[in-house]
Amino acid sequence: MFFKTLQKNACGLIFPDLCIACRNTLTNDKWLCEECLRRLEINHVRRDPCPLCGQNRAARICTCSVASPFPFDAAYSLFDFDQTIKTVVHEIKYKGQKRLAFDMATAYAHLVPPAFFEGMHAVVAVPLHFFRMMTRGYNQAEILAKGFTAANASRLERIENALVRKRATKTQTRLSRTRRKRNVQGAFVVSPAKRRLIENKNIILVDDIITTGATTGECAAALLAAGSGIIRVLSLVRD
Repeated sequence: MFFKTLQKNACGLIFPDLCIACRNTLTNDKWLCEECLRRLEINHVRRDPCPLCGQNRAARICTCSVASPFPFDAAYSLFDFDQTIKTVVHEIKYKGQKRLAFDMATAYAHLVPPAFFEGMHAVVAVPLHFFRMMTRGYNQAEILAKGFTAANASRLERIENALVRKRATKTQTRLSRTRRKRNVQGAFVVSPAKRRLIENKNIILVDDIITTGATTGECAAALLAAGSGIIRVLSLVRD
């Protein structure tokens, strides 16, 4: 045991763990250095989220008053999209860092206002299409959902794979608001095997990033059509 500890400490001196965002040496956190953690804290504190769409009204004009009504009851995002959180999301989605998704959800779930969870029964993730799931090996939204549920174990159950993406869709990244909505329209359905579990349940729908709300809106519509109660959307990031 002594020699294993000595070996680990020696490796740490030669090859120190680095921050995933800025590549500086880590001190107390597993993923991010003190400065990047401070940036995340500032990012969160500077948010004035719209209670319906989650948009940061301190940075952008909320369009809820003129946009089509969302099928969900409320939305909340922990952070605005910036360079630090962009790197975090990139590591999660494209670098195989699925543990990072779980750790971010459990570490920052306390930032969600307690009222957001009141009256809610279950957590459901936005699904990936089968082929993208096979390529990536995991659904980052499902892992975030698992982390948020773990942080609220006494209040919420997680219904895994409740939603199915029944057709492949283009990436939403470079699409306009109108094309985003058209791209995902009718793309989601509740799994027949999970329908009974979501009936009359108030559900928190989890995704990694909310941009226009097109994807989460379609998922919420599918849950409501299958008999769920109200839907609230929770994401790591609001773009």
